[in-house]
Amino acid sequence: MIIGIGNDMIDIRRVERTIERYGERFLERVFTPAERQKSDARAERAASYAKRFAAKEA
Repeated sequence: MIIGIGNDMIDIRRVERTIERYGERFLERVFTPAERQKSDARAERAASYAKRFAAKEA
């Protein structure tokens, strides 16, 4: 078992471009319905998705 601490960073613009390009196909594949509902309710939608994506990658 490997135990460690680290940070994952993601470019919000990259997530925003991916959403623009692939739309619902990307969102449905990567995020749960609850995650999509919460992120879609935010003013900074792309930032919310980027945060969730970085957490999943960690």
